[in-house]
Amino acid sequence: MRKKVKELLKRLDESIDQVQSSSEFKEILKTFSKFHNYSFQNSLLIKLQKPEATFVAGYKQWQDKFNRYVKKGEKGIAILAPFTFKKKVTESKEIQVGNTIQEREVEREVKQTYFRPVYVFDVSQTEGEPLPELDLSIDDSLEIDLLDFLIKLAASESLLVEFKSLPDKLDGYINNKTITIKENANNTEKAGILVHELAHYYLHNKNQDKKLTKEIIEMEAEAVAFVVMHHFNIEIKSDKYLALYKKSYDLMESFERINKVSKKILT
Repeated sequence: MRKKVKELLKRLDESIDQVQSSSEFKEILKTFSKFHNYSFQNSLLIKLQKPEATFVAGYKQWQDKFNRYVKKGEKGIAILAPFTFKKKVTESKEIQVGNTIQEREVEREVKQTYFRPVYVFDVSQTEGEPLPELDLSIDDSLEIDLLDFLIKLAASESLLVEFKSLPDKLDGYINNKTITIKENANNTEKAGILVHELAHYYLHNKNQDKKLTKEIIEMEAEAVAFVVMHHFNIEIKSDKYLALYKKSYDLMESFERINKVSKKILT
């Protein structure tokens, strides 16, 4: 199993590089570059208020950069934005006058920063011109009841699996002890999504390794999904998905964690 996983990850790594050089992928990156990067604190605020959010931007940003408009009645997601202003302060300063040192008040300008709430909206709260996207759909080729098995595995960990209507760009997510998967996916897609979210639970939610970046977290979870689904001869488009996250990270650095969780699910 260990050797097989290593071979699969090497193959996956090579195919990710090929995706990243494609014209389709470059169009995706151009769009992503228009979105703001948010601090850890603001990312947490977004997750707390709208855990299913995928891409967020301000009201005017959606209009000006993407030709999309926030739907009527949508509630904004509050985040904190820094604002800097200049202020004149008076302070005492010792100044030498002849042979004596005198204390005088001098005025100087200082910069001060404060935070105030601003509101952003997820893409699912907007309408207008479509954003470019990668085709991650897969054929429904399950010949075994893998989805049912995975749901039972989740239940053994006291995880609830639910199927709901989700925004177009969101396949699924885990929040506390609930895994939510898009209901309009076919059973093969649902199985792949569920493996990915179970991997998050075993790898990250359960262990709470705060040193890992989002890039590494997504790479590891999808690598587990790739290995598990490949075991059942099901090809999923992990290379396209992971191309969004891989910059300079080597999958083999996470090999032990990926191997351990893949084995846990398969056994």
